[in-house]
Amino acid sequence: MPKRGGRIRNWKPNEHFEHDDRAHSNNTRRVSFKSGSYKGKSKFRSWNDASQLLLDGDIDMGASGGYPIRKGFRNQRGRLSSPAPRTAKRKFIPGPLPWYQIVIPYGAKHDKDVILRSLLGFISPEVFIPHYYKINGNTAVFYVDDVKIAEKLYEADRKIVMSDGFKLLILVRNSVPNVNIDADMKEKMKLVMAKRYNAATKALDLTKFHADPDLTDIFCALFRPIIMSVAIDIMADNIPDLEALNLNENKIHGMEHMKVLCTKLKNLKILYLGDNRITTLAALEPLKPLPLVELYLKGNPLVSRFNDHDIYVSDVRKKFPKLIRLDGVDLPPAIGFDVSEDLSLPSRQQSFLIDPAGQNLVREFLTQYFAIYDSDSRQPLLEAYHETATMSMAAGYLSNEGRNVPGNKLNAYISNSRNIMRITDRESRRRYLRTGRLQVVSFLSDLPKTNHDLMGFAVDLLVFTPAMIVLTMNGVYRETTAYGNPTRSFHRTFVIIPNATGGFSITNDMLFVSNTTKEQEDKSFSGGEVAPSSSTSAPPVATLAATPSYDENQRMMLNMLCQQTGMNEHWSVNCLQETGWDYQRALFIFNQLQSEGKIPPDAFVK
Repeated sequence: MPKRGGRIRNWKPNEHFEHDDRAHSNNTRRVSFKSGSYKGKSKFRSWNDASQLLLDGDIDMGASGGYPIRKGFRNQRGRLSSPAPRTAKRKFIPGPLPWYQIVIPYGAKHDKDVILRSLLGFISPEVFIPHYYKINGNTAVFYVDDVKIAEKLYEADRKIVMSDGFKLLILVRNSVPNVNIDADMKEKMKLVMAKRYNAATKALDLTKFHADPDLTDIFCALFRPIIMSVAIDIMADNIPDLEALNLNENKIHGMEHMKVLCTKLKNLKILYLGDNRITTLAALEPLKPLPLVELYLKGNPLVSRFNDHDIYVSDVRKKFPKLIRLDGVDLPPAIGFDVSEDLSLPSRQQSFLIDPAGQNLVREFLTQYFAIYDSDSRQPLLEAYHETATMSMAAGYLSNEGRNVPGNKLNAYISNSRNIMRITDRESRRRYLRTGRLQVVSFLSDLPKTNHDLMGFAVDLLVFTPAMIVLTMNGVYRETTAYGNPTRSFHRTFVIIPNATGGFSITNDMLFVSNTTKEQEDKSFSGGEVAPSSSTSAPPVATLAATPSYDENQRMMLNMLCQQTGMNEHWSVNCLQETGWDYQRALFIFNQLQSEGKIPPDAFVK
């Protein structure tokens, strides 16, 4: 009794073993489904094992895995039963490369025209160009450069019956042809480029360069960096004054290797990159130095990323500011200053004063305010702020590297930072806003003790009117009580208004603190450090006023206070203004502060 599954057939050398889809009516073959029963040395274990045809580095699109070998299985009694049903064919998956290799096993049995007519007939009305068709052994191979055509051909696998009864096997893989750049290839590229060059307009049209009839026998796709580099070298050597270049429909995606255009073709002003595969506007960064006046990007995925066309135009213009035409449409004139390009900017100034009359006020204000701020106690600043004053402080690092350096850490500020870019909750924003002079000065008193470099301030007086003064400043200070006395950079804005006593009060205070740059740190305190005042009080800043004019009675009280106290006119005026020009009260306050040693020596310098 023979073994289950039948005996192994010994094939004769002259028997034709080609394809198991052929119908054989007079020759019934008995085969075994037992694994390992066939010991032949055929290159492929099964005609369904199409993966043996795949080359290294290619990506199988799924055709080779769609027809697994049908094997038997045993039932509950251990007997061999019917084979398992075929697995459904996998779906086509587009690959990352813009080219697809079409492999037809045993395609050498048929003429090229017969195979191509059969394929075109199946996918009609679609048409395709078979690039680099050749016979490799017993296999026909060609390439297509369209993913839709590749998918149609993938679906045609085993569905086309040839005249001899065979079903045409079609394997599709994501692959590009091999390229070997030699002198012969460069010469062919040069001749094709010469044919496409218009000397009258200095324009070169390389649209769909690989599909040129004179390049049918070589792979010359410009999306390959090595081929694009050769093309740019040919342009630079033969047409260095090129002004217009058309690279439409070349499946270009990466642009980094094209930055040599900026140095080798400096006169290039018109560039067409339409219908390629450029995904982001950032990919055009290597081309920014080109003085482009016209650019064509339509047909690239990057264009569809923009929902607003105006934003698209604006972002492209940021990279190419001289652009006057985009995607075939003239752009409106760019908003700018009507000045010549070679006009030099004004020299940089450390400070700006909207009104020179405010110079003395600014100097006095900064001197008095920061003398108190840098002292041991900041409580006297109560008189400098309005009763309803508001104050906010924000802090941030210049770079992420600075966060881990011990001397750069801003822990004393970050915890109270009102950075509205990060604090989006309305209640949190309100909590970090100090309102009222008591809250403001209490918050300032909790900040690290400081010593400001007054000589390094950059001060701007932006508004100077009888009703309001807006003052901003940038500078550097040193923390005097922290380990290592680290330096900090700050920006501060004061909004100052007149008060009821004839002086001025701060109604709004905004402070930003950050790390110093290396340049700021090197230049800080270059004029020598000013020792902070040891006194805990000073004449209030709230009494600042522009060039005062006094009536006869005020002038008399001022002269009397100067004589009795020995203070100079400036400090005497501050004392009288603080007390509402109450002479007896002003004299009492002077005596009290003098006995406590809280009046600085500068008050007596005349």
